[in-house]
Amino acid sequence: VFLFASLSSTLQAQQYEIGEKPPAAPATLIPMLGEYQMGDEKIIIREDGGCLHAIINPTFDGTTPETMKDLPLSFIFPGKYTYSFQGDFANFIFQFDEDGQSKAIVLNNVTYDRNFIEPRDGNTFKVELDKNIEEYISDALKATPPEEKGDFREPNLVDVTTVLDNVKLDVRYATTNNFLNAPTYSEAKSFLHRPAVMALNEANKRFNKMGYGILVHDAYRPWYVTKVFWDATEGDERNFVANPDNGSIHNRGSAIDLTLYELESGKVIKMVGTYDEMSERSYPDYMGGTALERWHRKLLRHVMEDSGFKVIYNEWWHFDHEDWQKYPILNQTFDELLR
Repeated sequence: VFLFASLSSTLQAQQYEIGEKPPAAPATLIPMLGEYQMGDEKIIIREDGGCLHAIINPTFDGTTPETMKDLPLSFIFPGKYTYSFQGDFANFIFQFDEDGQSKAIVLNNVTYDRNFIEPRDGNTFKVELDKNIEEYISDALKATPPEEKGDFREPNLVDVTTVLDNVKLDVRYATTNNFLNAPTYSEAKSFLHRPAVMALNEANKRFNKMGYGILVHDAYRPWYVTKVFWDATEGDERNFVANPDNGSIHNRGSAIDLTLYELESGKVIKMVGTYDEMSERSYPDYMGGTALERWHRKLLRHVMEDSGFKVIYNEWWHFDHEDWQKYPILNQTFDELLR
């Protein structure tokens, strides 16, 4: 079960310098993947080449500190609630709960508890609201966007579904399936300024040739919604939302949140982290997950950046178009745009 399957790929991905597509990780390894922590010491267990790897003291920004170690682990023996793996210098003993989920690692007689930063059971990441969503929206609609000076282009927002083939929408802010657990959009629509739409169309054509389609979560966002997000979050959560005093590139109609799905099956591609997850797993260079998840994440990034977009530092799904500074902050509601 831990043998590395032969590599093959017909996805023409070599031009993006991401290597060949790896096989799916063995299902028996999935319950052990994740973060484990003891004080300031952290271990990420990930899959690579059909085997477990332990990343000791990892980073999530793509750098490699001197203290980081990448140890391939070889399987030794199973137990009812433990599995043991041999690294370069010690046994890694995994402890499991009754549901078969790994809950801790014992390394050199030291226990590293599972750090459940990921949403459990496939649920969308949620924050706790201090008041109902209607109050947040009412207050935000009464507020005024920041004043800007500059020679901006005239806004020209285009519905992406009128240009892209095979595009799907999963606009979660029009539903309760989002981090606020409440809708802030009146319509499940996706708009971008025309240059960004045309660039996205070029990326989409490349993905389609590889057997993938684009699934859009969000694009143009009225400024008042950015204020709702800011007011409804606090602390580290605000690392993943824009400050309304400066506005968001989403407000400028030049940012898009997206992922990929398989054209043949319609199945959404699983990435290392989930959309809108406010954790380190959202960073584009986070080292965890499976080899296939990391490969798909890299493919998304390379094609998008080759098409005139740039991923932001802490969200693998968020891409800004290169012309974003040429457009003003907008606060038109979806109802106003549709009228």
